[in-house]
Amino acid sequence: MGISLIYRSKRSAWYSISVLLPLAFAVVMLFMKPWFIAFTMLPVLLMAVPIYFRTYYKIHDINHLTVVCGLFYRKTFPIEEILSIRPTSNVMSSPALSLNRLELRFRNKQTLLISPVKPEEFTKLLLSINPEIEVRKR
Repeated sequence: MGISLIYRSKRSAWYSISVLLPLAFAVVMLFMKPWFIAFTMLPVLLMAVPIYFRTYYKIHDINHLTVVCGLFYRKTFPIEEILSIRPTSNVMSSPALSLNRLELRFRNKQTLLISPVKPEEFTKLLLSINPEIEVRKR
């Protein structure tokens, strides 16, 4: 393959609102009296904003998938270990900013829910690396 490709996470409207609304609220509070009350929103913003802007999936030229979500989650998976991919709307907590997700199942019984912006292209790229992946439909 030669280069690494990055796929951003698809962002649902509900998630965008839940992140951007507190951010807007904090900015408005900075211009009100007492302005320092805006800092009460700081813990929420320090957790939510990095997740919103730093959730992506990177396919490396060494046949690994790295999932990054916010400041604290970074995990790498071997693409050869993926058994199947299927679309899902599972609401389980995961490094995905949309409910339009892909469920990746691995040989070690582990599952991963992600939401790349271009799921078909993402799936084709994984299949080009590991053609034995079973692609399931809804």
